[in-house]
Amino acid sequence: MKLNKTLLAFGFLPFIISCGLERGFPAWQFFPDMYESPAREAQEFDPTAPNKVGGRLPPAGTVPVDFEPYEFDAVTNINDLPGKEKGLVRPSDIKENLASYKKGEDKFQVNCFPCHGPRGQGNGPVNGPAPKMNVFPIPNLAGEDIAALTDGQLYHVITKGWGRMPAYASQIEPDDRWKIIMYIRKIQEAYKSGKISDTK
Repeated sequence: MKLNKTLLAFGFLPFIISCGLERGFPAWQFFPDMYESPAREAQEFDPTAPNKVGGRLPPAGTVPVDFEPYEFDAVTNINDLPGKEKGLVRPSDIKENLASYKKGEDKFQVNCFPCHGPRGQGNGPVNGPAPKMNVFPIPNLAGEDIAALTDGQLYHVITKGWGRMPAYASQIEPDDRWKIIMYIRKIQEAYKSGKISDTK
């Protein structure tokens, strides 16, 4: 009985002490490790982590929010893409209308213009005006070789890259890739009809 009273008194001791503290005075820490745990920066060395840095690796199989896996991610050659369309087919909800073409043009001018130029001639500022600085020729998107590719192949090129062209999967949303392709097809039609030419 005496032992129980002693334990009870010690149990109330922290409460009694804390009531007597003035406002703003640091409270007593009975388990300081729970109050002041070591904080690691993302790139800081952490000997306790499996990868030895503060930023932890996600569990196996983890995918980002809103991530859309690409069905042909492992394909390296556009000619090895399966099916008649050689890859994916444009979703039916992406309509051929002015808004889609305008969005495709906007995305083209931001992402493709630096190398391919404003009309897809391969004379963007990165490569310089052809033929003066055309050391590493960039294909004319209205040329026969590119025009012969399917939409699925063009989508794969934008997604995974091709030759010196890097992948743009992280910069361009899937829907916008299809709209860029629609815009490229319009460029090809304009070249074919003579509305624009390589000299303009």
